[in-house]
Amino acid sequence: MSATTDHGTEPVQAEQETEAVQVHPLDEDPAPPAEPEPVPVRRGRGLGLNRHLGSVLLSFLAVLGAYGALDYGFYRAYGDAQDGLDGALPQQTMIALAAAGLCLLVAAAAGRISGLGPLLAGLVLGAAPAALVLLDFPTYVSRLDDVPEMWGHTTFGLSYISFALYPVVAGLLLGAAFAGRWRRPPVTT
Repeated sequence: MSATTDHGTEPVQAEQETEAVQVHPLDEDPAPPAEPEPVPVRRGRGLGLNRHLGSVLLSFLAVLGAYGALDYGFYRAYGDAQDGLDGALPQQTMIALAAAGLCLLVAAAAGRISGLGPLLAGLVLGAAPAALVLLDFPTYVSRLDDVPEMWGHTTFGLSYISFALYPVVAGLLLGAAFAGRWRRPPVTT
């Protein structure tokens, strides 16, 4: 029989390396997710009074500015209409009326800051004059005479449109107040 010799067919085992193997950063296992940081608890906004006072001031000033622009614009428009105006109104009159509309928009938009501003402006500068006009117009006209003159015939424009203007301003601002922002958003944890 023949004797077979095995020439190097013994399995060779790889030597275990004791050195650290370099691994590419993309081949590494992802790091375990870090714990989310705790959400700090909101204690409050802290500027509530300033928010309400700012809204009141903005609403009152905007409504008074609108009344001044409407007075100026309507008196000039009425005078031009009495003179037999053919065509469009003068640009100065149109600019004054547009400024009045913008002022009323600002007064209503103050409800986004706080609903208190449009509420008080609607009651004091809208509903109260509307009640005075509708209940006692001669007293209203005599009170308009007490307003200081800023331009020729101040307040004559308001007397022409007072029956419509004050109820509209009251409705606009009271509606903006009720739709406005009264409370802070709820604190979420």
